[in-house]
Parts: sequence; C-alpha cells; structure tokens
Amino acid sequence: MTPAELAARAEFGRRLAREAGALAQRYFRRELAFAAEAKGPQDFVSVADHAVEALIRERLGVAFPDDTMLGEEAGGELGAHAWFVDPIDGTINFVHGVRYWCISIAFLVAGQRRIGLIYDPSLDELFSAVKGGGAYCNDTPIRVSACQRLDSALVCAGYVPRHPVEAHLRLTRRLHDAGAAVKDMGAGALMLAHVAAGRFDAFLEPHMHPWDALAGLLLVEEAGGRTHPYPGAGGLAAGGPVIASAPEIYAALEHAARSE
Repeated sequence: MTPAELAARAEFGRRLAREAGALAQRYFRRELAFAAEAKGPQDFVSVADHAVEALIRERLGVAFPDDTMLGEEAGGELGAHAWFVDPIDGTINFVHGVRYWCISIAFLVAGQRRIGLIYDPSLDELFSAVKGGGAYCNDTPIRVSACQRLDSALVCAGYVPRHPVEAHLRLTRRLHDAGAAVKDMGAGALMLAHVAAGRFDAFLEPHMHPWDALAGLLLVEEAGGRTHPYPGAGGLAAGGPVIASAPEIYAALEHAARSE
C-alpha cells in the first residue's frame, strides 16, 4: 500500500469516526429510541451498536470495496487490508447514561497496525495515529506520561466477567500494594487513548478482542509508550492480553501481570 493510499484511508477514517459518533450520540441522548439486550453477564448490546456498525460498514464498503472489515457485532472477514471496528466500546456505560464510551476503528495491512482512530463524542475528542506519524488528539500532538514509579502511577485495570475474578483481584491487589492508584472506567479502547494522551499512566487487561485493542495500541506506541506483544498465540481474530504504559513503569507492570 502506498503512502498516499494510507493517507486517504486515515483521512476518510477520521471523518467516518465523527459521523459514527454523531449517530451514536443521537441514541445516547434518546433522540432515537433503543433498547439494550444482554449478550452475557454485564455484556450488553443495543440497537445503537448495530446501527453505528452498519453505518461504518456501509461507508467503508463504498469507499474501499476491496478492503475487509471485522466488527464486534456483525463479524466479517480478515483480508490483507482489514478494518477492525467497535461501534460503541463501553456499551454498559452507554446504556446507563455514563459519558465514558467511544468509537474505535483500526486499519491493518498484512496484519500490521497502520491506522488507529478512537473518537469520544461526549468530549468531541478524536484520537488518531498513523504508523510512524505520531499520535494526536484532534490536531494536538499527544505523548504518554513521564511517570517513573508505580507508587505515583494512575493505572487502569480492565475487567469483564469472562475474566477470572480471582486473578483480577490478585492483580489489583499487587498494583495497590505497589502504591498505584487503580481504576476501571469501563471502556478499554478509551482508556488506551487516555494512556496515549498521558492522562492515565498505564492500562492492563488479561484479554481484549482486536476491535477493542488495535487502535489504542497504535496510539500508545505512536505517543511514545510501550505495549505488550499483541495478539496472543491464537492470532488476530482471537485477540490477547494487553499492557500499555509509560516506558519507565512497563517492566513493573509486566511483572505484576505475570506474578501469581
């Protein structure tokens, strides 16, 4: 893929993320009615998720018909040029009226992260990165924090019920014992974007799906942070563990995550 082709996709993706966010906001504000259904314990999906994903799929299909797309709700295919989409990351927040959710869009070429886009409609913040081009919030360059010690770190540790709760509690206990402040804001993609912006010092989760993780991981890397190799042994469709942080505390986080 040529630089011009990649740049065209990045610019299109930025516009698309904002369009998708505007539609999601109409549902969030109840201008458009929706009901939520449970896919599993504390795992929700709504008409809004499906509508936003359908919009993104339609727009990408027209603009780049030879690209493939894998979405959280409707699935899809993985090709050499592949988009990964979570139409609303943080649906549990969304359906409860909590303003911490986002649209996450990533583009990969031959399995390599090339474009990452995370849009927070509530604050009108578009986090974007193109491989080798740095990371931005709207038009402002962003960097990970300069945090050097866990006892001064604000760390997000993601949890969903498919993760073993005892392992999560052990991890958060180790982080607290090391002096870190530990939060879970309920939207992994947006927490990764906030690590890239230096608002959080780190984010960990034992498993993330690719539509949740890929855009945020590229943002963190382009903002100067370190990330755990992703995906796991099962490949892209299976996802894997995520650690992303300011460089100086990465080793301590890796140790905390693997200690039992």
